[in-house]
Amino acid sequence: MACNLGEGVAQALQIARRRRTVVLFARAYPKTIPETTLKKSDKLSQTVKKKRRSGGAPKPQKPILYLTKAEVESFFAAIPEGELRDVLLFDLIYRYGLRRSEASALEVDEISLTHETIWVRRAKRGISGSYRLHPRTVALLKAYLPTRDWGGSRYLFQSPQRRHRPLSTSFIYQRFRRYATAANLPENRRHVHVFRHSIAVHFMNEGFDSLDVKDWLGHRSLTSTTIYAQITSKRRDETHRRVIVSEEIART
Repeated sequence: MACNLGEGVAQALQIARRRRTVVLFARAYPKTIPETTLKKSDKLSQTVKKKRRSGGAPKPQKPILYLTKAEVESFFAAIPEGELRDVLLFDLIYRYGLRRSEASALEVDEISLTHETIWVRRAKRGISGSYRLHPRTVALLKAYLPTRDWGGSRYLFQSPQRRHRPLSTSFIYQRFRRYATAANLPENRRHVHVFRHSIAVHFMNEGFDSLDVKDWLGHRSLTSTTIYAQITSKRRDETHRRVIVSEEIART
């Protein structure tokens, strides 16, 4: 009998969609349903109600905010002469699509000027890897490293207050916002992550394959990358130009 009652309880809970149904059942069998189950059922009921109100439609995709090539260049032009660390910091963030935490965590030993490579440890379950350094980045590193106050720190960018610690992500954000404001960039694009979006869009506009951009940004899923291909019409315009002159497409 107890076994049958347990099976009945499980079946009733499975089909219960609203808290009222579970409460009524609890009154009939007060010792069979724990309080935690009632709370979970209440959450389920609220979720079902929200879905019914929204018609189950998926949330619209937020627009990807990025900077044009000219806007990126105006940002770097706004960095005062002599701020070599900041130029290098944001050069790396832009060229390698780094998040603030990834830039903060860069270590000197992860850079090889001999082989002109850098190891990037990706956050958010991204795929870490070794990247070839851009000639501009190499020049900046050669100029910056001799001026760096080592202080026993392994980090490429050290905290001004505690030399053995890396730059904080809040410090990086504040510096970015300062230069973005000086460059008169749009208010909603004055955050560091916009550089990650920007390099992805710029790669797509250059005609790089989605798989190459996925690899460059350390994405695990191609879905995370293809959204950048939908931002501008430059790639579509280039496809149109190739269609016009193509000898492979049939005439109608």
